[in-house]
Amino acid sequence: MTPSVRPETSLLTTLDAEITAFEEFTETLKTEQNALIAGDIDTLTRIAPIKQQQIEQLNRIAEQRLQQLSALGFPSNRTGMEAWAKATGEAALVAWHTVLKVAALAHQTNALNGELLQTRLEHNKQALKAIFAAMGKSSLYGPDGQPADPKAGSGMSRGVIGKA
Repeated sequence: MTPSVRPETSLLTTLDAEITAFEEFTETLKTEQNALIAGDIDTLTRIAPIKQQQIEQLNRIAEQRLQQLSALGFPSNRTGMEAWAKATGEAALVAWHTVLKVAALAHQTNALNGELLQTRLEHNKQALKAIFAAMGKSSLYGPDGQPADPKAGSGMSRGVIGKA
């Protein structure tokens, strides 16, 4: 016969899994940050699906934690977690506060990455604007999607590739 697991122990195990998942997610965010700084598109492309999987895993773990909390008779929210942790003891308090700490770190790292991405996008926009200004054009392509350069010719000599 398998010994039964106390619900408090199960919730502690879920908190431990959540801590590990947040730590792994934060490492991915740091890799993303370094790639953003370096302009390493290959790394950004490689880690994008990993990051998405980690976000989905964090959501599943959080949902599991809230279900377990509700099954123990506590509200399924932050206040309920705090009440459960205080009622359960020191190990639960430490685990819950660690979840909050690693979640805050992930949030800060992700926010910084967003700022880095925004800066890079703004830099690219400014570079394109400078290129267009140097060419005396507001765009490289006309409304038909074809090159706006009148020297490119017209009709069949212009834009044959990709035409059906």
